[in-house]
Amino acid sequence: MVDAVVVGAGPNGLAAAVTLARAGLSVEVVERADTIGGGARTAELTLPGFLHDVCSAVHPMALQSEFFRRFRLEDRIELRLPEVQYGHPLDGGRAGIAYQDLARTAESLGIDGPAFRQLMAPLSGNADQVADFATGALLHVPRHPLSVLRFGLRALEQGTSAWNLRFRDEVAPAMVSGVAAHSIQHMPSLATAAAALSLGAYAHARGWP
Repeated sequence: MVDAVVVGAGPNGLAAAVTLARAGLSVEVVERADTIGGGARTAELTLPGFLHDVCSAVHPMALQSEFFRRFRLEDRIELRLPEVQYGHPLDGGRAGIAYQDLARTAESLGIDGPAFRQLMAPLSGNADQVADFATGALLHVPRHPLSVLRFGLRALEQGTSAWNLRFRDEVAPAMVSGVAAHSIQHMPSLATAAAALSLGAYAHARGWP
């Protein structure tokens, strides 16, 4: 007898099924596609033998998510961490480069290096606490109020018309905006700022595999 049915075998559906199964329930997962995995799949999308990412090529939460850490994802699949976590191109052949090493990233940003480091260091240095707040229930008492305060003040800055005031050049704010754009919402806003700050913090903490 099946206790629970999960519709969809993408990352969220599989995570739900694992959680239910660990709770002792019998779980059936239903998927209409030929293979499981959803946006995390790899498939031959063009020519035979050429494998491509169906959706996501980088997984910012793979090493930061509490669920994946409890699931021991690193022990189950090979994760590779590049030296460069992400980059953002600009006109004229320039690009902002985010290394996992925050100090190296700041050094590469020249005049805006100290401002970028001041923005990200308190978050990347407490990335687990940021993840606990950013990925937890919307209504709950935060376990790490100081980290929440730091995050909130930076979100208010980056989510309003003040978002470029700390920077003097265009490379550093372009990097923040590029990560914020992953939320696919109007910018600036608190939601896009939260995405930029949390994902950026994870890049400089455990990294984006």
